[in-house]
Amino acid sequence: MPLNEQLVPVSFHLRNFNKYLKLDLQASQRGNLTLIGENAVGKTTLANCFFPMLIDGSIATPSFNAAKGTDRLDKAARNSAQDARNFDSMLLGWGPDAMKVRTGYSYIHFKSARRQAITGIGATRTTGNPSKPTWWFLIVNSDPQAALDVITTDHDGKCLDKSAFKQANAALGDQLQIFDTAAAYRDQVATVVYGFDGGQALSKLASAYRLLASPILTAGNAKFTPIIEALKNAQEGIDPQTIRRIADSQREVNYTNGLLERLGRVYKRLIKIRKDIFWGNLNFLDSQALTNYADTQQRLTKAQTTLDEAHREIEACDQQLVTIQASLKTASLQVDALREQQAVQKLIKTQRAQLQQTIASLNQRLATYQAQLQQLDDAKQQLADCVAKIEEIDHQRNG
Repeated sequence: MPLNEQLVPVSFHLRNFNKYLKLDLQASQRGNLTLIGENAVGKTTLANCFFPMLIDGSIATPSFNAAKGTDRLDKAARNSAQDARNFDSMLLGWGPDAMKVRTGYSYIHFKSARRQAITGIGATRTTGNPSKPTWWFLIVNSDPQAALDVITTDHDGKCLDKSAFKQANAALGDQLQIFDTAAAYRDQVATVVYGFDGGQALSKLASAYRLLASPILTAGNAKFTPIIEALKNAQEGIDPQTIRRIADSQREVNYTNGLLERLGRVYKRLIKIRKDIFWGNLNFLDSQALTNYADTQQRLTKAQTTLDEAHREIEACDQQLVTIQASLKTASLQVDALREQQAVQKLIKTQRAQLQQTIASLNQRLATYQAQLQQLDDAKQQLADCVAKIEEIDHQRNG
């Protein structure tokens, strides 16, 4: 499926699972993660917390112990209650540090260029209690850049049970799917995440992984027959006629590629021979009959060099000329503007002279008016004196 191209794990997470209260492992950009350590430090145990349990969701198959009695891959293989490392002990732990009651989570965060997904499992185990609640979940988001996370614990760090887990992640909506059985989880993950037609193909691959990763291969007495069966059953059979047709086509392609390679080598050799013959003939002609031609060619080359330098100087002069012409045009515009300013100044000077003459004439008229006003004031004073005298005479006459 195109949507699953380069879908790789980017981080691994455990919450109250196995020996870890909280574990977050970041993988490389290509999904690779290397565990390094001495024997019996828990590398395989840590890997079993994720693979292949979260591939097909199965917690009953021997992914935690040596795969015993699996000469036939399709034969049902399950962990027994007597096995030291079954799913219950992986969750509760074993030995003196084993817990009586525990709820834990294991999940992986995947990403591709087009989307991201989280596959995980949650479980509650109580020693002596036959009830073993287990739930699987799948989260798919079509935006690879969005922040995607799952809530598995409360504020105190205590893992949530199934109902609390569903309620705490209700904001994810349809992105979150919770399953009650490993088969339902496997069918959905096989088609939505890995792009298989169904869960059966994914189950075969997971079984092959369990067998290939089993410690019996390093015990020295393991049979390799299950390995062959695992590789056979991990993929669908191919029609022999199809294989023959593909082989014939590939044979023709190989023959064509070989022929093209040989033709390429022949072509390179011919080019080399032609080049050697050309330079050999040219050197012979130069030493025998082309001395004058060589001198002429040298002079021509020198003259061509001189001509090229002259062309470069002409180009530089042309560029300078363009610059000077632009400067001249600007200067001409400035001169025209100055001439217009000079004409305006002359007009202003003429108007100022006319105004000065008008001001002088008006000043003369003003002086005349002021003299006349003084005479009028004198006449008014004489009139007032005469009226006073008349009144005095009238008063004397009346007396």
